[in-house]
Parts: sequence; structure tokens; C-alpha cells
Amino acid sequence: MASVSYFNEQKINEASHLVVFSAIDNIKKFEEQIEQNLPEGAVGYYKQFIKPKPESEIKAWLQHQVYLSLGFFLSASASLEIDSTPMEGIQNEKYKEILNLEGYKPLFAVALGYRNPNDANQPSTKQKSRLALEWVIESI
Repeated sequence: MASVSYFNEQKINEASHLVVFSAIDNIKKFEEQIEQNLPEGAVGYYKQFIKPKPESEIKAWLQHQVYLSLGFFLSASASLEIDSTPMEGIQNEKYKEILNLEGYKPLFAVALGYRNPNDANQPSTKQKSRLALEWVIESI
């Protein structure tokens, strides 16, 4: 996996675990799964608000659901004092091939483990570049 992860190869090789987040890419399969596993209200929401949209929008919605889970995953890792590095810098099609995924599309990966104190990207060593708050947050 590391060799098909662009500039993230070292992070993956040094991590104790790598979790790959994938979105279902087969709408029919998704619909069968929710019919079998979700409450009627959730299925009804999908049928009323999502299913009427074009296929590309449905798939985008499915991918957004996976991104929502990333936030919880990173928070849970932090609460367990496990360091994590989320990475979109992966070759998605190669990941799909390596993992032999049918009907799913890899979106991103998260390397897990404990931080390397010699990593030059540590915030204590190298400050992150971010826009000023007033550029990204508007009070109304």
C-alpha cells in the first residue's frame, strides 16, 4: 500500500496500522443493504431526497457519508491517545486493486500509531500554515 501512496509512503511504512476508508460505488448494492439493515425512516429519507438525484450526485452523497465518519474516527483515535494521519494522497485505483474491492471505491487512508518525535512535520517543530481566522470565519 505504501508504494502506491505518493509522498505518504514513509508515514505508512512507519505506522502500526493503516485503515482505508471506501465508499460503496454500487447504488443497487447500497439500496439492498439499507433495506435490510436500516430503520424505515432512514430508508424513506434516502428514497425521498437522495434516490431521485442523478447517479453522480448519489455517489457524491455516499462519499460524503464516509468523510463524516473520518471526523469521528480521528476524534476516537485521539481520545485513545493514538496518533493518526489522514491521507488523500493515495492512488485510489491501485488501492482498489490491491484490496480486491468489488463495488467500493477507496477514498482515503489513515495511518495509525505513535508519533515519531523526529518527524519534521511536528507542530512543535514546524508550524502549520493556515489562513487567518478572519479570512475563513465570518460572524453574522
